Amino acid sequence: MSGETKQRISDLEAEIARLKAAQPTLRDQFAMAALTGLLSYSNSGTVTDTVNTAYYIAHSMMEARNDE
Repeated sequence: MSGETKQRISDLEAEIARLKAAQPTLRDQFAMAALTGLLSYSNSGTVTDTVNTAYYIAHSMMEARNDE
C-alpha cells in the first residue's frame, strides 16, 4: 500500500469520526421534538427561554428513560 493510499485512508477515518461526533445526541433529538411542540403551542417569551425550556424537557425525558 502506498503512502498516499495510507494517508487517504487516515483522512477518511478522521472524517468518519468527525461526522459521528457531529450527530445529534438522543438528548438533542428530544430537545428538537420539545422545541417543535413549544413553538406550535405558544410563541411568548424569549428565544433563549424557549430553548432552555426545550432542553429542560429533554433532560426530564432522559431521566424518565433511564428510570425504566
